[in-house]
Amino acid sequence: MRKIIEEISSGSIGIRAACIKYGLNRNTLKLWMTKLRIHILVGKTNRITLSTMHQEQKQSDCQNEVKRLTKELEYARLRILGLETMIKVTEEDLKIKIRKKPGTKQLKA
Repeated sequence: MRKIIEEISSGSIGIRAACIKYGLNRNTLKLWMTKLRIHILVGKTNRITLSTMHQEQKQSDCQNEVKRLTKELEYARLRILGLETMIKVTEEDLKIKIRKKPGTKQLKA
């Protein structure tokens, strides 16, 4: 859809020729063009709205996101530490190797 409309917008092909080339109805093609224009206008409106947002609000949102991600990172680190400790204790108590040696090849079935 976009490719066809870009061809028409660039002037390399007319609406009638595009309809014939791609086997489209003229009304369908005009509807696509209208929808694309509306989509572009909505995108521009959203960008304008975002750019008018207060700098303080943006900074506050960023700080909250940093706090959230910092907590997630700390939780992930604690989880990894706990899992590594469980593997180490299990290997020592049961005298079995759980971790794979570097360079070990998989068995073929």
